[in-house]
Amino acid sequence: MISSMQPMPGGLVIAFEGIDGAGKTTQLELVRGELQAADRPVLVLRNLGGTPIGEALREVMLSPLKRPPLTDFFVSLAIQEPLLEVIDNARAEGKIILLDRSPLSLAAYQIYGTGIDESIGWQHVQSGMDRIKPDAVILYNTDVETALSRAQEATGRSDYFESKSPEYFNKVAEGYRIVAERYPAIKAIDASQHISEIHSQTMALISPLLTGKP
Repeated sequence: MISSMQPMPGGLVIAFEGIDGAGKTTQLELVRGELQAADRPVLVLRNLGGTPIGEALREVMLSPLKRPPLTDFFVSLAIQEPLLEVIDNARAEGKIILLDRSPLSLAAYQIYGTGIDESIGWQHVQSGMDRIKPDAVILYNTDVETALSRAQEATGRSDYFESKSPEYFNKVAEGYRIVAERYPAIKAIDASQHISEIHSQTMALISPLLTGKP
């Protein structure tokens, strides 16, 4: 098992992954509600955002401004850097951090989707995973057509990435398959099921991690 998937003491970091429209954010919010109802200390963050500077840079990334692929990658790293400190502090305080995407999304979207150099990409993705050390990564899998339809229904518009071609998202989906092979501790869930069944399976993965946590 890759070292970056080993648990850290203190709080928990649980990352929710999948292509746009797979339902990961819906499941994250359901988990948040259940944990809050049980009076658990929960903090929700998103890997591309999560801090004031991160949210500002996120707006730049989602804009239609033309730029080379590596620009998006390095802006993503700039967003991630201040977030790492927030995660470290929250974990030290014993919080359960629900993370909307992890550095692994950079691999799926930018190494395999956009096609940036793998040696550059994986170096930084691995560094991010080594620093965050998520206790669990849950990957929600569904077909690209369904996912894109859901994503556009949810937002009513297509942002810079959502407006890319189905071919791009097929590459992203394949990227997630490769990522799951590289990180065998990732737990995959079939996101084509009913929301309640997906939530049940999600909680079945998370509940054992909560043992001994306040």
